[in-house]
Amino acid sequence: MVLLESIAAIAGHDVTLAPGDPHAEARNTHWLQAPSVERAILTVREVVAAFDETVAALRDRVPGPATFYVWHDERAGQLRCGVTSRPVHDLPFGTDYRPTADLAPVVAAYLCGDPKSAVPPEVDLTADAPGPDDPPLPVWVHPL
Repeated sequence: MVLLESIAAIAGHDVTLAPGDPHAEARNTHWLQAPSVERAILTVREVVAAFDETVAALRDRVPGPATFYVWHDERAGQLRCGVTSRPVHDLPFGTDYRPTADLAPVVAAYLCGDPKSAVPPEVDLTADAPGPDDPPLPVWVHPL
């Protein structure tokens, strides 16, 4: 499965921790997608287990305090994740977010989302500010 393999591969990527340098740490951000057929077959439990294994592997490799985080970018039709030296309450988002300890709803929103709404990852989706009634973005956070 492409998605599970992509999540597992994150554990082998280089991680740059550079407190105070968000551009350097942006290299730790990953965009994950799966074909609609795969999204229909995968279970939330399988995807959560893949992230749990990746976190365990990263915990052994990443020096110093760090946070691994995952969110569903609904507009892009992607799961995204990253590693940062920043604390949970100060993640690099330009919008309100809500840290959560439960990854399952984030994954379920992605798997049940409309894959046709996806746009190429190189398109800048940050231009539109969230509306005043938009709820905070749920972001799964896990210390490394």
